[in-house]
Amino acid sequence: MTSGERDDSPQTTASTDLFKAGVIACLPTILGYWSIGFASGAIGTVSGFSPFEITLLSGLLYAGSAQFLFYSLYAAGAGVLGIVASVLLINLRHILMSSYMAMYFSRSTAMQKFIGGSLLTDETFAVAAQYGNRHGNLPFAWLLGLNLTAWLNWIIANLCGALLATALPESLVHGLGFSLVSMFIALLLMTWLASRQRMLELTAVAVAVLVVAVFVKRLDANVVVLLATLGAATVATVLQRKRSPAQENEQ
Repeated sequence: MTSGERDDSPQTTASTDLFKAGVIACLPTILGYWSIGFASGAIGTVSGFSPFEITLLSGLLYAGSAQFLFYSLYAAGAGVLGIVASVLLINLRHILMSSYMAMYFSRSTAMQKFIGGSLLTDETFAVAAQYGNRHGNLPFAWLLGLNLTAWLNWIIANLCGALLATALPESLVHGLGFSLVSMFIALLLMTWLASRQRMLELTAVAVAVLVVAVFVKRLDANVVVLLATLGAATVATVLQRKRSPAQENEQ
């Protein structure tokens, strides 16, 4: 095959078809990426970042909840260590998601595993897990089409939100800052109302409040937040493990 000829081999054609199928599989999630990404870009502008910095951050960090947390901590004057630790903590769930997806990557190279794992999000994980359960494998070309579509739309949505925020009146832009707080309150209430373990979650909240009350005047605020999070998560995990055997015995 010469350099000017197209590679129409069956393997290349199959990879192209799988890539297109991955792109199509991502389409139902695009609206969610745009709505949250647009708000993320606008809040990034409110926090003092330029459109270029927001675009770069959205491409490198690529995590909705972590980006909102990053902007809020930066605007509050948090230290670098506190911001990094908080972002890492909130993204620990990716270890669990990637571990689950590992069984579908047995035929993939190390580079393919790295690319597939680094571009994984909550939404693409759900779509990919459904595909893997149905077909028993997860072709790299399909996953690449899924992940790249989500990644590019997230970046573009952040950029559009940042550009619009720079064109809005200053009073309206500063008003957007409350959208971060309202979004977290809404997500918290929706999650709690749909939960079947409300008492467990209320116990975790009580532990977090207690930790804050005890250490708020003794330690740095960033350290207190981490301690409260770790304390609540530890208590919830221990209680959940104690409840699970009891529930199995009842069944």
